[in-house]
Amino acid sequence: MSFDDQMRDALKTFVIESLELLQDMEDGLLGLEDDQEPSERINAIFRAAHTIKGSAGLFGLDHIVAFTHVVESVLDTLRDGKLSVSPELVAILLPCCDHMIELIQAVADGEVNANPAMTNAERQLLDGLESFLKPEPKQAMTTVQQAGEPLEASGGGVIDSGNWHLFIQFGENCLRDGMDPLSFIRYLATLGEIMSLTTFSHAMPDAESMDPESSYLGFEIVLKSDAD
Repeated sequence: MSFDDQMRDALKTFVIESLELLQDMEDGLLGLEDDQEPSERINAIFRAAHTIKGSAGLFGLDHIVAFTHVVESVLDTLRDGKLSVSPELVAILLPCCDHMIELIQAVADGEVNANPAMTNAERQLLDGLESFLKPEPKQAMTTVQQAGEPLEASGGGVIDSGNWHLFIQFGENCLRDGMDPLSFIRYLATLGEIMSLTTFSHAMPDAESMDPESSYLGFEIVLKSDAD
């Protein structure tokens, strides 16, 4: 079996498992208001979103990671007791669950990039989610940063106050063009504190095809900073 065949099989598994998690998530949300001790249910819903986000990141599905991260942020706020279970909260989370199902189904149909039609609908859902994060004194929206060909960045959403959530994919030729990805990360550290950093290697080819002078890595970074 080739590497590409393995990736296709892994992607099929991702789709199946994500749809199962989303069904569990929907069932959990539907029973949330009636649960007298909802903490376990909330944790299960949060874990479902967190697992989907992490798995999507492994395949470079940044649009799914970005949207799910905002859902996860609201659920994390709920889990920490900063939000209370309410009909309004459930009413926004259920359509978000439906939207995530649509995103995963699109991947199953071979659509691995963001769909503009879905993105427009997604904006309304994000606005609703953000309203539950507004009690924080300051909100930071994800930036799209570009530094010429060597660097591309995309995705993201509203997260905890004072934090920037960055998705960064360095161009394959950045090393040849004289840019060190680690130097960029070190530069970010001069603007604030890097709270977490996840490396994505989904673009890494097999050893026989890998060029040691090419860059294949992407990063998810949470940066705590007052920078605009």
